[in-house]
Amino acid sequence: MFRVSRATLGKLLAPALGAVALACGLFLAQPAAAQHKMNENDMELPTSDQKVVDLGREKYAQRCSFCHGGGGKGGKGPCLTCGKFPYSGNTNTNIYTTIAVGVTNRSMGGTMGAFGTSMSAEEILAVLTFMRAEEKRRIEAGEIPDPYKEE
Repeated sequence: MFRVSRATLGKLLAPALGAVALACGLFLAQPAAAQHKMNENDMELPTSDQKVVDLGREKYAQRCSFCHGGGGKGGKGPCLTCGKFPYSGNTNTNIYTTIAVGVTNRSMGGTMGAFGTSMSAEEILAVLTFMRAEEKRRIEAGEIPDPYKEE
């Protein structure tokens, strides 16, 4: 079993959390557009900015589709455009952190490498923006049930 001390975990998470803070500042400084945000404390994603969505689609195809399938619909790894992220609590901030630092806890269903050292904060945010824009498109098209709809 792989164990990480708190000090080591802190050293691993510090760069990712710093990147999240920087990325939040970069996106908050941009003009208002249609945004995706899970709650008032979550980072906003410019899901209507086609340039960001297209960059995210390109980076997703290069870095994520092998495991998570084309269009984020799932494969060896879980669906990333179904609106359900049980491992990360479904917030944009936590999903960003998961992408940046990876998943090492096999009891959660598998592992994933850390992309925070091989992708820029802008690229990770673009991938996340693509995922949320595609999720919205799939809900509106009736491809997946709306996971946010209260019954």
